[in-house]
Amino acid sequence: MLRPRRFLHRVREAYALARPAGALSAIAQSRITILPYQLEPALLMRRDGVARVMVADAVGLGKTIQAGIILSELAADHEDVRALIVVPAGLRDQWSSELAAHFGVDAIEASSIWLARAVSQLPTDVNPWGLSGVYIASMDLIKRPEVLRPLEDVTWDAVIVDEAHEANRGTARRAAIHAVACRARRVVLLTATPHGGDARQFGALCGIGAHDAAAPAIVMFRRSRPDVEAHGHRRTRLFSVRLSADEQRMHRLLERYTSRLCAETRARGDAAGRLVAVVLRKRALSSAASLAASCRRRRFLLEQNVDDTVERQLPLPLADEDPLPDVEPDAVLGARGFSDTARERLLLDEIARAADRASRCESKIRFLERMLRRIHEPAIVFTEYRDTLERLRQLLLPAREDLQLMHGGMDLRERATAQAAFTDRASLLLATDAASEGLNLHARCRLVIHFELPWSPARLEQRTGRVDRIGQTRRVHEALLVANDTAERLVLAPLVARATRSRSLLSHEADLADALAESRIAAAVIEGTPPVTEARDTAPLPFAEPPAALRQEAIAEAARVTDARRLATHMMDSPGAYAGESVIAASIPRACRIRRGLFAIYELGLFATDGCMVHRDLRAVHFDFETPQSCRTFAALRTVLERFCTVDERAVREQVQRRFLPDLAPVLLRCERAAASSAERERAILQSLPSAARQLVQAGLFDQRAIRASGARQHVSDTRRADAEERLDALAAARRLERSVHLRAVLLVAGERP
Repeated sequence: MLRPRRFLHRVREAYALARPAGALSAIAQSRITILPYQLEPALLMRRDGVARVMVADAVGLGKTIQAGIILSELAADHEDVRALIVVPAGLRDQWSSELAAHFGVDAIEASSIWLARAVSQLPTDVNPWGLSGVYIASMDLIKRPEVLRPLEDVTWDAVIVDEAHEANRGTARRAAIHAVACRARRVVLLTATPHGGDARQFGALCGIGAHDAAAPAIVMFRRSRPDVEAHGHRRTRLFSVRLSADEQRMHRLLERYTSRLCAETRARGDAAGRLVAVVLRKRALSSAASLAASCRRRRFLLEQNVDDTVERQLPLPLADEDPLPDVEPDAVLGARGFSDTARERLLLDEIARAADRASRCESKIRFLERMLRRIHEPAIVFTEYRDTLERLRQLLLPAREDLQLMHGGMDLRERATAQAAFTDRASLLLATDAASEGLNLHARCRLVIHFELPWSPARLEQRTGRVDRIGQTRRVHEALLVANDTAERLVLAPLVARATRSRSLLSHEADLADALAESRIAAAVIEGTPPVTEARDTAPLPFAEPPAALRQEAIAEAARVTDARRLATHMMDSPGAYAGESVIAASIPRACRIRRGLFAIYELGLFATDGCMVHRDLRAVHFDFETPQSCRTFAALRTVLERFCTVDERAVREQVQRRFLPDLAPVLLRCERAAASSAERERAILQSLPSAARQLVQAGLFDQRAIRASGARQHVSDTRRADAEERLDALAAARRLERSVHLRAVLLVAGERP
């Protein structure tokens, strides 16, 4: 018998410990704000056994947090969890710090230096990736054949890919990520820009981790700010910039040159000339100085008359990150153009001279200088090209001595230093798209200025997403500088306005993603016509929508976890925390606000054959219990409770079972389906998968040790098979669940009828 107050505390603890099947537990100990929509991917994977999900929410809605929830739950369930997080190299430190700060997960930053050290310290027959832990590796590291080969020997509990859209179809990145994902029990892809307008590329993205065409489609979560009722509004404004006569002449000369270039190359069936035209038009819209440099570089390459059909030796991949593309390679600028090369060189010289004159006083730069003088808060200025960035630095530095740069020519440490300096004290950050993915700058800044419009609205969203994200407490301002009387004003600006209105390229306007593909925008700029949208493809979508009921389940789970978190401190300090092993009881001997009678709390449970609890829920039942007039003391009520728990409850139990056991049937069916889905994935992983590392490079070119260690690899294969069979046995046991109903608490309230 407990006192009533103590009894109520213990009942609250019991409800906090109740865990429905597939419920989340580790999140209660995390340091994040519980938002229901962020729980949906984790709930779907745990409750339904879904193996592959893509979180394609809008920029700034916490995709990293959602992946962290999945990872922390796995780490809480399995001490020897093996997880691999694949990210752009510049985000490795950020992922490590956020997992530690929000979830208490200590991850291993797997760089080439770490890998070399691990190989030297471990025995030769030990795979450094085979030890349990959470590894964070860059995309460009794992695509190296000598790194990928041992990765393929591990069965991963989870593979998480951040900025997954960078794994383009037909690239080594995609091949490596797909190979590792096919060996993972769970695959989580994170991207804010899943569809760039290329249906085949989008299909390849959705197919990462799928063993064959018959595999279940990936489940995509695509939510915008209005969908999740996120606070804050973005204000976007286009500023028209009037060009000088010199700038207008430069653009007219370039348009005539690129029109002739495209016509000649099209006539001979060569697409390289059009690519050159796109590059030069982009450079002209970026800055006159950039165009002048590109024209002179192209003229030099044409004079060299280099045969671009000769195969060149690729550089060895000795770094964790490939160079970031904010400069144009010579292979593009040096492509064949006019049949009359002398005439082409003369035109390039004329355009370069016109660009030099225009660069002496560029209208956009003067406009930007005036704008920054009126702004008295930190700002980020984005441009596509590194030499435009350098030009801005030279002209803005006298007035902004604290400005910071971030571009693709900087290594990871230099970019991290620039980010820290801007977050700490600087008032201006000049950046190329090297800073447009993954960085969190919202604590410092709310203003983004686009010096020129990118030819992909998805890139525009990535840039502004650095400051427009959860945690931003102020209104975000986005400024776009648009040059009048150019393709930027006539073609790009209307498309950007259209994308701004939709704010979702996939879920709300299916045709818009196709219309705003960079290739179509480029064609519209070169041809001077609006982009043409092809007829809608009637083929089935390569992804599945999440279940409609999942949102309400996430809301209920968020409320449950919030209650558990609220009671966590009390339960840790309470030596008599509810353990669910015995019946607790209390009585109230006189009339009170509580309804008179007897309240019984029953536990509904599902247990595996090994005794592991799969589902625990509590239900309260009220009985209109007649108490004799003599039962007005604690001793008399204690006697009544003891009789109920030992005699009367046996008869009541049958009624309770008939009433509540049917409630367990849907839960039981869902658990069986989840176990079957997980078992199917486990068997697919056991299939003999081809080595992607062998396909990326000739056998023995980088991994002679792997060839000599064929016997060791056979041992690894046997070990993996034994582990998989053990897991399949556990999953089979999870499908044979036993139902139970137990009395856990009784409260007797005596008193006269009102």
